[in-house]
Amino acid sequence: MKPAILLRVASVLTLIFCAGHTYGALGASLRDPEQAAVFMAMQAFPFEIMGARRTHWDFYRGFSLLFSVSLLLLAVLLWQLAALAKRDPAGARPFVGSLLLAYLGFTILCGVYFFMAPAVFSAAVAVCLALAFNSARTG
Repeated sequence: MKPAILLRVASVLTLIFCAGHTYGALGASLRDPEQAAVFMAMQAFPFEIMGARRTHWDFYRGFSLLFSVSLLLLAVLLWQLAALAKRDPAGARPFVGSLLLAYLGFTILCGVYFFMAPAVFSAAVAVCLALAFNSARTG
């Protein structure tokens, strides 16, 4: 399969991952009292850090949104990289390789620290990138 098509598939998968992550971070309701207690505790104790007063909840929510923005950026970059791969597959190859390494890292981290859905999406994107990397060599 052509690298550009594989990169577009990777882009769409990343966009779906972004939507699911953002929905889970912002829209999902609490399921049980224990989870609610943890979230309330995260919000209850502000502390000073670098001149700002923050809670663990601020960091939890902020990093979650930061990751959503990063996933959106990756989806856009993968789409743009597909256009480059159409014109110059060999020239796109180093970028594809770098993204492949990052998505392998995402897959491992999601598998170790989170749950199946983000690990599967990350792995699927990594497979697309590995195939694109290989097919870009042959043109």
